[in-house]
Amino acid sequence: YTRLIEHASVKLVALTHEHILHLAWFIPYAYIVSLLEVLFRRVDVIYFSDGVVCSLAPFLRPFTRARFVVTIYGLEMTYSSPLFGGLMRRGVKTCEKVAVISKKTQELTHEAGVPLDRIEIIYLGIDPPTLSEEKHRQIREQFEREHDIRFGRDKILLNYGRQVPRKGVAAFLEKGVPLLDEGVRLFISNHGPDSGRIQALCEQMTPRDRVTLLWLDDDTAAMLRREADLFLMPNIPYPGDVEGYGISPLECMQAGTPVVAFAVDALVESIREGGYLIPANDYRAFVDQIHAYLALPPDEKAAKQQEAREYVLREYAWGKTAEEYLDLFEAGV
Repeated sequence: YTRLIEHASVKLVALTHEHILHLAWFIPYAYIVSLLEVLFRRVDVIYFSDGVVCSLAPFLRPFTRARFVVTIYGLEMTYSSPLFGGLMRRGVKTCEKVAVISKKTQELTHEAGVPLDRIEIIYLGIDPPTLSEEKHRQIREQFEREHDIRFGRDKILLNYGRQVPRKGVAAFLEKGVPLLDEGVRLFISNHGPDSGRIQALCEQMTPRDRVTLLWLDDDTAAMLRREADLFLMPNIPYPGDVEGYGISPLECMQAGTPVVAFAVDALVESIREGGYLIPANDYRAFVDQIHAYLALPPDEKAAKQQEAREYVLREYAWGKTAEEYLDLFEAGV
């Protein structure tokens, strides 16, 4: 929206509350606002930001000839509920164009019955918050004191995001962490459905400080994206759930931190450069790649870090994303 208003007249109807229960009032509200717009104003395009709100599309179609466009992230097409899943899939099929965020999402959307000629791959932009140099230094030094580490000297691995089974963190604690060299520290942001299992596994670790669980605020996350040696994405194939994109590794790569990931779902696509893809479930190869990177001479590490930064800035800039959406909106107007 921020980019598009520079080029077109856009009315935004947005839910600014995070809890899912707010959808109970927002969906009817969004429908009423949209209906009034199409009845009393000229509307060329109605853009549904995801499959959930796109469930309104069939109920708006009788009142307008506006072009319908939706973005699909992946999980909408795998939702198992016959009622809500059916509403979302019906809504998506009502749209003239369906933007998807990866080839994996394209595959899921096509399998759900959307013709390929109506699907366009448009990558999301990556623009994570950053810190001033002074604030970055303060947060880094405070973190080093709290955790008795020194960035640049100690070997620091990072993982953050909503911990669900498909992210594979619990499995990595069981099968990967025991293979890591002594002295390698792993910091994990632990929130989500799998957090209890992750915490229980960490409590069994020896030594206990090998893995540290965090509740990351935005500033600390911004600092760690720059200071960690590697970001880990040990995803596993998981029935009924997919990694449709992989924002966290791209955020870290933009900050110059390479990624080691299992070649699962859309990670195969998002980590084409700036990181290392390992065959799924091969924990020995995964850990070997961690050790190999940590052992690189400084100039080779710097080259990989630069590769990661340039890749994300080239392929995942919000300006590029906005231009591609504008082209998609205007194509049928």
